[in-house]
Amino acid sequence: MLTVSAGAFAQQQNPADTVYLFSQNARQLQEAQQNAAALITTQYNDVSTLSLAYNLQNGHFRTSQTAEKGREASFKSSGISTLGRFKVAGYFNFVRTWQDSLAWTMQGYTDEATPYYFAAGKAGKYDRLNYNFGGLVSYSLIKDKLYLAAGVTYLYNTASRSVDPRPSVQTFQLNITPQILYKTGKQVFGAALNLGYGKEQNNVAYRNLDYAGQSQTYADRINYLVIGYGLTTPYGAGSFRRKNDVSGFGLNYAYNGSNAYLSTALNYTHNYQDNFISLDASKERNRYGILRLNNYSGKILTGVKRGNYHHQLQASALWQKGYDNNYYEVAGLSNYKYSHQNVNVSYSVLKASASAQKTELGLNFIYDNVSKRDIGSSISSTFGYVQPGLNGTIYSSFKNNSRLALSLSPGVRLPVGNEVKVPVTTNVFANNIIYPDLTYWSSTAGVLGFNARYITPHILKNVNSGISFNANYINALSLGTNYQTGKFIPGKQRIDLTLSFDMYF
Repeated sequence: MLTVSAGAFAQQQNPADTVYLFSQNARQLQEAQQNAAALITTQYNDVSTLSLAYNLQNGHFRTSQTAEKGREASFKSSGISTLGRFKVAGYFNFVRTWQDSLAWTMQGYTDEATPYYFAAGKAGKYDRLNYNFGGLVSYSLIKDKLYLAAGVTYLYNTASRSVDPRPSVQTFQLNITPQILYKTGKQVFGAALNLGYGKEQNNVAYRNLDYAGQSQTYADRINYLVIGYGLTTPYGAGSFRRKNDVSGFGLNYAYNGSNAYLSTALNYTHNYQDNFISLDASKERNRYGILRLNNYSGKILTGVKRGNYHHQLQASALWQKGYDNNYYEVAGLSNYKYSHQNVNVSYSVLKASASAQKTELGLNFIYDNVSKRDIGSSISSTFGYVQPGLNGTIYSSFKNNSRLALSLSPGVRLPVGNEVKVPVTTNVFANNIIYPDLTYWSSTAGVLGFNARYITPHILKNVNSGISFNANYINALSLGTNYQTGKFIPGKQRIDLTLSFDMYF
């Protein structure tokens, strides 16, 4: 696996504090860590960061399958290093999560697309551990002409809770992307294969045998096996196993000139998810559902410098299309359809004068739409929104070589095309998940983000370090459609706070 240690970055071409302080530089660095063509052309040769962070989330303005409260403690590192003909980018993240009042999903690692998982109405506290790390390495096979590259990502996640029904979930995913790239002048063209494999084991148990009987006397303790969108069956204690296979290809391109830069990437992946349930009194397993998901994605990052003004445009688009083969209810026929579209665009201009204070102004826009349809239950839904917003940042440099960035990002989330179709009023899945989620996604909400980052060489000797604080607040300006049979009504507010101590090398 490819990880990047702090000790590898004693020398750097660009001061690390300015790389991570200015958002335009940080976006270029992030692109180089994900795109092999951009990694080859990037101006950053040796730079890295380490971070210790604590996060809090709280608020009743949420979906039915989101925890009311959450806490996270994390250690994260990332960076780029140049070693002869090799150029390496890597990251390592460790996250410990505690969630409270989470119901109607017992997934280990959230998968919005899948129609197959365990769910129970009883809210509980969850403990999660997440390790994910990866890297991207390029090698100059023919100097300044031909390059070989490879990317690796690894994820391991665990989840459990101490309330009946009690899930214990382990999720693993490994992806590799072998690549070949050609450089001509300041341009790099590349092609890649996207390959991956993963598995998940989910075991559900009961300590109180009264609950294990799946009686309506304890309706919230019933463990349902979700087998579609609106199709569920009481399952009780048991387990299922999931396997994921990923295949696809990608194209990437990068250009880096003296006053302009451009990097793009196009990717296609096919995810084949196979789900198995355990058989009573047997070690054998029986296939109960397959999900086939096609993912098409593209992104672009470009910028130009004109005098003291630095312009940057970043855009990404994702289109997912999926369907299942349901062996539990419809003998392997396709019953469930899934579609997801997302567009994210941001533009910023930085006034990079020689003064101690610089300003950056920006515009951003998000469009998101998710549609699900189940033929067996005759249930369908569409949840969508647009979110235009503004961003303003002030960068200040002080005489003691310390730096400060303050950013404010207001926006508004506007519902678009939200609707559900449910033929009956007694569907457990619809009343507890679909109707509450319609209320959430059809609400108009104000969004406000605030970020402060302080970097100084005076906390640790010979090391730039500092503190960053990030806050995101969302407030429902008007609640959306509320069905009388819905069992959960979202509230008005939610807040997400993160405080971190960071070191830059």
